[in-house]
Amino acid sequence: MVDTQRYLSELVGLIRQGQQVTIPVAGSSMTPFLADGRDRVLLRLPDSPLKRGDIALFRRQSGSYILHRVCRTDSDGNYYFAGDAQRSVEGPVPAGRTVAVAIRAERKGRWIGPGSFWWEFFATVWLTLLPLRPLLLKIYGMFRRFGKGGSSDG
Repeated sequence: MVDTQRYLSELVGLIRQGQQVTIPVAGSSMTPFLADGRDRVLLRLPDSPLKRGDIALFRRQSGSYILHRVCRTDSDGNYYFAGDAQRSVEGPVPAGRTVAVAIRAERKGRWIGPGSFWWEFFATVWLTLLPLRPLLLKIYGMFRRFGKGGSSDG
């Protein structure tokens, strides 16, 4: 077993040195775009202010690292984040607590990035549907269960 916070602290050190690092997705907050144990993200130091739809690794005041999507920014340069499975928005998060930005993701075994259909869908359409997510995730879950357990005649 590896201490997650210690592991991430080491990776953050590499990112601050200008290196790109890949981390596995842990937890369910970025579902349905990214899944725990299945997917990973390639991170690097941001070279410009983050924008709505970017996926970023930031550090909470408590010291824990979180990978979520930027929902918006304010006039002071603070960020507001939410996971793709969440309805609540966290912020303001000062820009100085942003550690890295995702530049690609390995999703279902395939590397994708900005410009790909799923990347853009979750960065734009899904983000706009934030208030409807509980209902949409419930429907998504029903279809997943039906697809796994359903049978077809014929």
